[in-house]
Amino acid sequence: MNATDYMRAMGKPIAYYPKLAKPLGGVSAAILFSQLFYWQDKATSNLGVYKTRDELEDETGLSHNEQRTAAKKLCEKGILIVTEKRLEHKTFYKIDNEKVNEILGDFASSMITSSRDIKSIPPELDIVDVGTTTKSISLDQEITTKNTTEITTNIIASKPQTQKRARQIPDDFEPTNHHRDIAISQNINLDNEFVKFRDYCLANGKKYIDWDAAFNNWLRNSGKYQRASPNNKSNFMTLSERNRLVLESMRG
Repeated sequence: MNATDYMRAMGKPIAYYPKLAKPLGGVSAAILFSQLFYWQDKATSNLGVYKTRDELEDETGLSHNEQRTAAKKLCEKGILIVTEKRLEHKTFYKIDNEKVNEILGDFASSMITSSRDIKSIPPELDIVDVGTTTKSISLDQEITTKNTTEITTNIIASKPQTQKRARQIPDDFEPTNHHRDIAISQNINLDNEFVKFRDYCLANGKKYIDWDAAFNNWLRNSGKYQRASPNNKSNFMTLSERNRLVLESMRG
């Protein structure tokens, strides 16, 4: 067997959220949380997901002692609720999504802010003192710059300006990361809203110049409408869904 075969025989690698190591109290706590968060939607009991320590050791590589320490840290932060049924020799783990949402609040805010199209100016493109710079240019350079500027200006002036036209929704139009961030901030289901948006535009023959901007507005208006209509909750994300989206964005 070669090295690749040996690695395959060892099983699948464990995936966790490294950025949570510090707020949760260490790598072991982040690994245990990530694994239990993955299993929470598959729980069949109101007490949470049932896992033996041996199962968690196989899945995470954490020893029994490391699991106890990690679980204690998560419980102290209110993220994890551990219920032991001693007579049945079972331990249930339940994630408190309210507490998780509090911890992820800062991550969600920074993620939404960074998604805006605001780019900082690289150091090499910092604004300089034009007057000072001009003094250091030689006469030959001034003439060359002037001629180049005139030629460039003439080319731009003579180039026909093509005006963008409104068009129907492109076949390959899909939600972007920016749309996802807006959906998270509005607490609405992106997939559902995209299907409704596309069907509405096709059915009514809508045409837009900028389809990204059109969908941005749709998502924001949808969030406002649903907040004003508390009886219409079908498209709202649960805390678990919202937390999962924020956590997935942290992998990148």
